[in-house]
Amino acid sequence: MIKFWSHIILWLQCILINANIHSTDTLYRSTLDFGVSLPQEKVYLHLDNTCYFVGDTIWYKGYVTRSDKGTLTDLSKILYVELLTPDGFLVERQQLEMPNGTANGAFVLTDSLYAGYYELRAYTRWMLNFGQYEHPHAQWSEDAFYNKEMAKDFFRDYEKLYSRVFPVYDKPKEPGLYTKDMTLRPLRRYFKARKGKPELELKFYPEGGNLIAGTDCNVALELNTEEGEHLENVEIDILGSQGSKTAQTRTGNRGRCTFLLNNVGTQEEYKAVFQYKGHDYEVKLPEVEEEGIALQVRQDTLLRIELQRSEGLTDFPEGLALQVMAQGVPQTLQHIDFGDKRKTNVTIPLNELRTGVNQITVFDGKGKIYADRLCFVNRHDYDSARIDIHGIESQYEPFAPVTLNLKLKDIQDTAASVSLAVRDMATEELTYDNGTMLTEMLLASEIKGFVENPGYYFEADDSMHRRDLDLLLMVQGWRRYEWKEMAGIEAFPLRFLPEKSQTIKGQVNHTYSLYKDNDLGEEAWITALNPTSSIDFYTTEKCAWTYRNKDLQDLYGSLIKKLDKEVNIFASFAQGNQSLNLTQKTTNGHFYMITPKFYEACIVDLIGTTKGGKAAGFTELYKKGYDDEEQYPNYYVKLDLFYPKFPHPYGYYQDLVFNKTDSGYIPQDSSSFFNRHLPAINISNKRNGMRKLDLDKPAVVMDAYEAFNLISDYGLNGGKHDWRTFSRQLVFATVGDMGLDRRYFIQEQYDGKPLNLKISQGTDYRKALNKHKWDVQIEVPTAPDFSNSKGIMKKYRLLRYLDKIYIYTDYAPREQGSWKYAQDNQPEVIIDYRLFPNDGYQRTYRDRHYVLRGYAVCEDFYSPDYSRKPLPDTKDYRRTLLWIPEVKFDEKGEATVRLFNNSKQTVISVETEGITGKGKPIVYKK
Repeated sequence: MIKFWSHIILWLQCILINANIHSTDTLYRSTLDFGVSLPQEKVYLHLDNTCYFVGDTIWYKGYVTRSDKGTLTDLSKILYVELLTPDGFLVERQQLEMPNGTANGAFVLTDSLYAGYYELRAYTRWMLNFGQYEHPHAQWSEDAFYNKEMAKDFFRDYEKLYSRVFPVYDKPKEPGLYTKDMTLRPLRRYFKARKGKPELELKFYPEGGNLIAGTDCNVALELNTEEGEHLENVEIDILGSQGSKTAQTRTGNRGRCTFLLNNVGTQEEYKAVFQYKGHDYEVKLPEVEEEGIALQVRQDTLLRIELQRSEGLTDFPEGLALQVMAQGVPQTLQHIDFGDKRKTNVTIPLNELRTGVNQITVFDGKGKIYADRLCFVNRHDYDSARIDIHGIESQYEPFAPVTLNLKLKDIQDTAASVSLAVRDMATEELTYDNGTMLTEMLLASEIKGFVENPGYYFEADDSMHRRDLDLLLMVQGWRRYEWKEMAGIEAFPLRFLPEKSQTIKGQVNHTYSLYKDNDLGEEAWITALNPTSSIDFYTTEKCAWTYRNKDLQDLYGSLIKKLDKEVNIFASFAQGNQSLNLTQKTTNGHFYMITPKFYEACIVDLIGTTKGGKAAGFTELYKKGYDDEEQYPNYYVKLDLFYPKFPHPYGYYQDLVFNKTDSGYIPQDSSSFFNRHLPAINISNKRNGMRKLDLDKPAVVMDAYEAFNLISDYGLNGGKHDWRTFSRQLVFATVGDMGLDRRYFIQEQYDGKPLNLKISQGTDYRKALNKHKWDVQIEVPTAPDFSNSKGIMKKYRLLRYLDKIYIYTDYAPREQGSWKYAQDNQPEVIIDYRLFPNDGYQRTYRDRHYVLRGYAVCEDFYSPDYSRKPLPDTKDYRRTLLWIPEVKFDEKGEATVRLFNNSKQTVISVETEGITGKGKPIVYKK
């Protein structure tokens, strides 16, 4: 850590020194210092199989590399891996101990889950410093938080985290009967199919970034349907302002192509026109920039870059330069001098660059960028395989032994980390999300969005594949490395250091209560939450009081303020018969603690107080109402949750079975995300048609206390559980605001009984109640049940008696922003509160009480030994025959692996992935 801090300090010193001394050389040195001092990290997950069935276990190994060297990271020591449902809800998050840049784990696909395309997402905390942006949300949502800082933290999102999508099929009806049936979670709402003219997306990408007046500009384009399906073989004409044709092109592989605009006019307004399915389309090109530099890149044995300047751009008093950067580290700097010419050329030998995605930036001494471009350089130093596997037979009889001999081709690779999967090939599934360690590290991790079937770009190095790869970089060219931040032109928000050990970080705020002197008591009971108007909470006539549409800002308003003095934080950690107490004084209301190392669940208690003392003072705090959840804590203590919250939409091809017969990757039959027919898969419960919400498959199941902690740590409740606002806060934390400017309908249930009424739009909510008779127009979807006693209802309002919370919804957070949710028929959410069975209860607390998850513990993969003849009735239905997360090689780089087949004739598939000590990917598939 000391060495890392020295790099940080060095980079900051360079930024300060160069802050007022701008030149292309100093800016180049700043980017170089940044790339070396603050390298990014990349993740790759190797899975044991290509598809799964409900009830299976997903075995995986995570590899984390440094961007600057390509080697396994020595920065972060903790890896986070998350399993998300097809709709975007979190199933489980695992924290993995990663001493040497790798870690392995497993997720169990429990029977409570449903079929569909699931996502594994992986990252380190250090990775969250890069690619930040604000997640789209409705403006009213920010008022739901204790303060603006917490709202900003909640809506922070990230451009590029590692993601792997794979199919999960229904649980086999009979053991070993692996029929690929996929019963999706039913969504109640009917999304009306669009009729008439199809909605298409045609996007333009001028090479270098802009159309520059007076230059010859090369432009790439991509044509897709609204869902993202590539449209090939569509002829497109480019017209000028007077309607004259200036260029013509035709979309090729993956809906992409280029065209050249000669001598771009200053006042020209270009547009593209084309036809599709009998409909005419017209799309404007980007506006022409009067000043700038156009760029065109070509490759042979050299990287050839042609630069053209606009006529009025003649003077660069602080210099002009071209920089090429790879993996976040500058490779070369070339000074540019146009002289009295409009064009100039730069040539760079390929052996001076690194294999992979290279970023070309043209800039002046003030830090202004004139042109920017990604290109792929292939020096063929990754072409040869680094491992051989011998001993694979064409077929194996039931329970037959299998012996595999692995050998690293280079003896210097003996320090490699390699994982091995042996599978029954008959149950594999080929998908478009089929990247490898090689394709991820060299290509997919460097560009924006999803790259379908990335191995295509590496299967040959001919003109066609080079062209398609160049087009990919032109249209999906997200900049992983922000040049202006690296050069010190723009601020770089360094929020996290690389994690070396387990820590907790949080803050302390004032606690305020709206109800201390005006408690509604047991008589209050909630009605429905109106999706289009306000939210009202009614009481019986004994306590007639209306609580209208209140957010935290409405409740506390000017009372919310920063701490006027620092506070002591007492933290207690308990696991089994071991415990440890820590104390720390806040700094600007924040605290940061290195915790004891723990695995699995650990009980953590946090108390904020102005009182001093250590263990003795901590014990005294326990005695004074600490185990009474209805007491108000002195301070609102919360942990800062840094985990990414928002699922990203799937690309069109991520949840589509690969079409093996078509090299152009056009699916055989597909429509929308909600009504897709997948080849070789039987789909039921397609996401259309009106039906009641299926209460057999909840979207989310949460422990009630964990749910309270979640909304408290997000900053949604001010640190105190209140049943009146709990449902809405919980739905906001898990489902989100749907990106809508109106609130959606929320219904509460209590162990399956719907006690709420659905109120029609336009109802006057302030009319008094009279013996439970409503004098308003109501719509009752199910008969209301008021049979529960006051004593039973009070249990539902206390965490002490709440066991689980089941959330049902016909909304998919992964699809936020889709046109399907812009219609009148809006989604809704049902919250079902479940009490502990048999009058059970749990201890609850006035202050913060957590059960935190430490490092996940992964059991060894089960591989049976059939060296003795198995019994006649033995059945073995393994699809993954063997999974070894870390193959042990001897000093010669050799390893022998032995296993046994399952109980049927099997053709096996063998796959190894890994990385050498020098950062060379290892990939073997047969």
